[in-house]
Amino acid sequence: MSQITKHKEECFTIENFLTEHECKAIIAYTEWLVANNILEWNQISFYDSYAMGFWPYDDNLEYFGLPKNYFHDVLKLKIKDACENVLGKDVAEVSYHAQKWLPGAYASFHSDNSDEDGNPTEFERSKYAAFIYLNEDFSGGYLNFKHHDVHIDPKQGMLAIFAGGHTNEHEVTKVHGGTRYTIGSFWDNADIEYTEEQIKEREERLKKTRADQDEMYKK
Repeated sequence: MSQITKHKEECFTIENFLTEHECKAIIAYTEWLVANNILEWNQISFYDSYAMGFWPYDDNLEYFGLPKNYFHDVLKLKIKDACENVLGKDVAEVSYHAQKWLPGAYASFHSDNSDEDGNPTEFERSKYAAFIYLNEDFSGGYLNFKHHDVHIDPKQGMLAIFAGGHTNEHEVTKVHGGTRYTIGSFWDNADIEYTEEQIKEREERLKKTRADQDEMYKK
């Protein structure tokens, strides 16, 4: 059975959120996509960490023992329900992807939606993060919070939900061995609306961020 733990305000873990079969099937599916040159892992802003977006529906999922609507009708809605249950508010999806952390990968302390001074960035809508740990056969890769005595040791099938803002800076410690797989998603309050000007500003900042990252990875 799922076990919900509140670590502090707006920070929860839910153990046994996914079964061992689901976790292994998701990992196998993502690596199958890469092996068959259908999709690829893309470097993200954290050292030696990669992300992959995929389709909400895919007939090929049935080869891995998952329904073809798994990522949309099953998993996304299940994550949304879990977020709304523990946070006590409606949320809307911002982004959703798989992540892969190779040995040596880490994420230093950061806010998901602001700079180090608390000013909103192009990721302003990422008010809440929800990450599913797909495996635990790696060392390191812990989730720590900078200003709070909260240390989360990933377990296969666990879902971690937390506010991602400036007052909740967090890190992923270095992965020392093995590969760390997760499903990451970000969520916003459903009743928030942004002006066209704000949307355009975010798009321009995002373009610059991506361009800066591309230059960094060329060095």
